[in-house]
Amino acid sequence: MAPVGSSLEAENLESMATSFEQKSHKVETLLKQFKPLEALKTTLEGSPTSIKDERCKSANWIVVHRAMMAIKDVDGMFSTLDPEYYDILMK
Repeated sequence: MAPVGSSLEAENLESMATSFEQKSHKVETLLKQFKPLEALKTTLEGSPTSIKDERCKSANWIVVHRAMMAIKDVDGMFSTLDPEYYDILMK
């Protein structure tokens, strides 16, 4: 029988994976609508900054990276980004 902690951790990882997948679909939709800044903000909303699992970190980074690569004016993006989002992005 698996320890209760590992069962909860597995459920949490599954929940995070589902969340990343949903976020990824929303980001792709925004990018197709030529709204890269909104896509980036979407990737940063609710981003867990204390993720321990490398797979989750990687999945989150892929979505953030995809949104950032669509932004042509990075300097302009940083100047218009809310401090809250900027802080999350830097973490």
